[in-house]
Amino acid sequence: MSTLKELTAEVHAEAESQPFIKSIFSGNVDKEKYRDYVFQLIHLYGVLEALGDAHNIFEGMEELRRAPSAELDFVELLEDEELNHRLNKPTFEYIQYLNRKEVLTNPKRILAHIYVRHMGDLFGGQQLAKLTPGTGQMYKFDDIPKLIKAVRSKIDPSLADEAIIAFKHNIEMIKVYND
Repeated sequence: MSTLKELTAEVHAEAESQPFIKSIFSGNVDKEKYRDYVFQLIHLYGVLEALGDAHNIFEGMEELRRAPSAELDFVELLEDEELNHRLNKPTFEYIQYLNRKEVLTNPKRILAHIYVRHMGDLFGGQQLAKLTPGTGQMYKFDDIPKLIKAVRSKIDPSLADEAIIAFKHNIEMIKVYND
């Protein structure tokens, strides 16, 4: 039987191969693009975490929540410019998808999205915190092994179809910054 990681490997590789993600991992990400990306993540995390809380998904792994630390990163990256950030189309469409009744009322489907978004932060986050503008608070966790174990205890291969949808939405969010 395949694992969730194996079942999503192809779309995961596609996400990691996006030029914007490569620019982050190279340490050469454009600060303005990154700041706007963090703005998008604040809103996505806010929705995902509210839905996760509604279904007690974060029980035993409360520190996994990223919205508050993403907000800290965004504020840190602000300069004297006006606050002219707004949700871009892919983020808006992703949030609309999450708010569909058949998604928001299904804990397994919500868990698949949390798995994709938050596990990426857990695994790549320590490296990303060193490569992104600012201090990268949203990539810092106190007990990574404990959180990974907690997440893994909740997931299984039945989440694969929804996790692939989550990856595809995340890819669309990233593509905005690929130019």
